[in-house]
Amino acid sequence: MNLENIFRNLVLANIGIFVLIIMSSYSQNSLILEYSQNLEPGFFDTQLGLVLVLLILLMYLIAIYCLYNFKPLGKSLFLYTIISYIFCLYFGKIQVIGQITYILQYLGTLTDGAILTLLYFSPIKLKFNKN
Repeated sequence: MNLENIFRNLVLANIGIFVLIIMSSYSQNSLILEYSQNLEPGFFDTQLGLVLVLLILLMYLIAIYCLYNFKPLGKSLFLYTIISYIFCLYFGKIQVIGQITYILQYLGTLTDGAILTLLYFSPIKLKFNKN
């Protein structure tokens, strides 16, 4: 298997994990949902926070599309998306999540790291300069 196929499979895995995270967060245990509702509202419970989250989601979708098709914009946009996500984690409220969602978030973080590593420290980075 060549490096391009590995990279594309990582991008697809990242999308799949992202979808599974969303699905698993809606099927949380009732006790977890009760704990989450009792937490104080955070920055992302405001309208500005919601707009920021939607903007980051849009950035993610564009970045993933560009990465899969080896467009140069995807390389930097994906990095900015990850940095924005870290910003969201810092300013967000405490999260109470189940084990499945936690494992999926961890796997998503691992695939993000693998994608960034291939983007900046492997020969695949040359593929983004040609377009």
